[in-house]
Amino acid sequence: MAKIIKLPFIGFIMISEGKINTAKEIYSKLRKWNVANSTLTNYFNKNPKNDNADIVLIKVILIDSLYKSNLKNQIDVAEHIIKIKNLDELLKQGSPLAVEKISNCVGKNLLSFASKFGHFHNKNKYPIYDKYVCIALNKLNGWKDNRTFSNFLEGIEKFRKENSLTGVNFEDIDKYLWLYGLLLRLNSGKKDVNKEIYTFYMDNKLKFERLLN
Repeated sequence: MAKIIKLPFIGFIMISEGKINTAKEIYSKLRKWNVANSTLTNYFNKNPKNDNADIVLIKVILIDSLYKSNLKNQIDVAEHIIKIKNLDELLKQGSPLAVEKISNCVGKNLLSFASKFGHFHNKNKYPIYDKYVCIALNKLNGWKDNRTFSNFLEGIEKFRKENSLTGVNFEDIDKYLWLYGLLLRLNSGKKDVNKEIYTFYMDNKLKFERLLN
């Protein structure tokens, strides 16, 4: 995964529910991202258990392909997951331990992939760890990343409480933080983001700026 950019923390920035709704509106226009989300959601809902090697491998391949997780060996990751004891129960409970166990694979920290695996099993308990979400959290409230899911979850919960957004689900929080982090990247003059997002940004800059103002 690319190195997380540490931005200077310039003080607490309040985020309203209106800005969350702006992010949801923008996300709804990103056709390919919506197709990817829907495909994964439907497949995981139809196959909630992880006791079948073929199904687990398909889950790994779907996440890796649609979310560009850059796994080096999908089969190794799937075999690692199916060996985790009581994984389905941990996922149902929403235990951070489930993501930690999945991410600790073949000597590597697959936290981004593991958080997505957890998210599509239980969206109410597992936010998605993403470099742009991390950039946004660092900018908005000074959160520091130590590359563990428990630490990331604490950062998300702190963000929700500080902004009185405890009634907003993780998926909508994720959309806002992800797009906010992408906007920071785009506003710095960088173009190395997803093509669909870049094209939409160029055509809708004022709408994107509503995430900030």
